[in-house]
Amino acid sequence: MKWVAWAILILTSISLSTIALAQQEATDFGKREFENSCADCHGMDAKGKGVLAANLKVAPPDLTLLSKNNGGVFPVERIFAVIDGRTQIESHGSRDMPIWGTRYAVNAAEHFLSVPYVGVPPNLEAYIRTRILNLINYLRRIQQK
Repeated sequence: MKWVAWAILILTSISLSTIALAQQEATDFGKREFENSCADCHGMDAKGKGVLAANLKVAPPDLTLLSKNNGGVFPVERIFAVIDGRTQIESHGSRDMPIWGTRYAVNAAEHFLSVPYVGVPPNLEAYIRTRILNLINYLRRIQQK
């Protein structure tokens, strides 16, 4: 009988661990943002070998080397400026392109239209900044040492 209790305890522990890992994966918003917005060109591993990379005039850089190429310091402000459009990267094309342009603002508006709110109007700017910061945090975490 004791072994049954131990088996149940072990199976329960394994199940809870699996659920916790699945939830952690599901809530990695930065990784999800990268996969949805950047991986086609930069690759799922961010090393610049995405499925569209061969079609580009300028090869996408290895995003895991951002810190290494910046004297060991992760360039948060520069990356934010590239993503939000203040710094234009020639290979990203015009900010009017659908891939950049007002994409985050449109997504934010769609999100807030689908979620009812009471009292306080939605803050689109905060929503957009949060998405960008999640993406930057993911890029920071995948830097090569």
